[in-house]
Amino acid sequence: MQFGCSTTLAAPETAMHVPRSRLAMFCLVPTILFLTTGESRGWSAEGHMIVALVADRLLQAQDASAHKKLAELLATDKSNIWTKTDIASEATWADVLLEKSPEGRAATAKWHYVKLDAANPDLTKACFGKPALPFMAPASRGAQDDCVVDKIEQFAKELRDPATLAGERLTALQFLLNFVGDANDPLFAIEQNDQGGRCVALIFPAAKTPVRLSAYWDDTLVVEAAGKDPAKAAVQIVAGLTPADIQKWSGGSPADWAQESYNVAKEVTYSFAKDKPKDSASKYSFPARKGEKDPCGPVLLYQVDAGYRERAVAAVKEQLAKAGVRLAFLLRENLQ
Repeated sequence: MQFGCSTTLAAPETAMHVPRSRLAMFCLVPTILFLTTGESRGWSAEGHMIVALVADRLLQAQDASAHKKLAELLATDKSNIWTKTDIASEATWADVLLEKSPEGRAATAKWHYVKLDAANPDLTKACFGKPALPFMAPASRGAQDDCVVDKIEQFAKELRDPATLAGERLTALQFLLNFVGDANDPLFAIEQNDQGGRCVALIFPAAKTPVRLSAYWDDTLVVEAAGKDPAKAAVQIVAGLTPADIQKWSGGSPADWAQESYNVAKEVTYSFAKDKPKDSASKYSFPARKGEKDPCGPVLLYQVDAGYRERAVAAVKEQLAKAGVRLAFLLRENLQ
């Protein structure tokens, strides 16, 4: 797989690192337009940082050996000009790849989610038939049409395998730090044909301007649930975890995590639509830049109350905590 605007492929062991120094120089301008009509991006950078920092603290307390191996592997990232190389920053790398490289976005965008049909959830269908990796190909060069469930399993296997080349091992870690968070994002686990919540508008009591469902869940609620400082948020989340929480949320499979996220999406994220038929909802058009049209066009506008906000804040806080516990579990099991 090639990520970037140049035509030069790196050697397999450095495929994700040598080319990207060129990407930052040559791909910034075209990417600006490339991102304007995209789907929901999932958790904000702060959300992914919180998940990673929760996992880091748990791993440090639970398994000093695995924590040391994690730090050593992150320290091998010498050519990363996109993010810092601490665990919190590296947890945003897979999203920055989408922003900086049109080719990277084309190759990996679908890896971030598993859109289970709202009426008939079918994991195999949502994972594009669960394609196998090409013979001898690393997970970073897998099919474009694949889902977060499959990619977590593939990259975890690479992280565990001592025969994995050093560059691919780091790449596996970078994707895992991001993808475990994505698997616990309700909007990334359900298909409502609304571009991941971008094409749904919510308005709260006393509010003058509607907000996109995606922006509310993945940006606003992260701050309301955990605060603006990822490090402080991680400390608070870890302090609030009970041994029972950690035991309950550790383990399971990425498919199990995605199913839980799907259930949250049905029961909380889209709960505003349960009692209000679509044909009775009013419409709203989000403002666009001068000379442009919002790609969603007129969208359904739902009025929500304070009770919805309370349930949503609690759900987001729990999903971030679950993701942190599960990332720590995955790293502990695979950093051998």
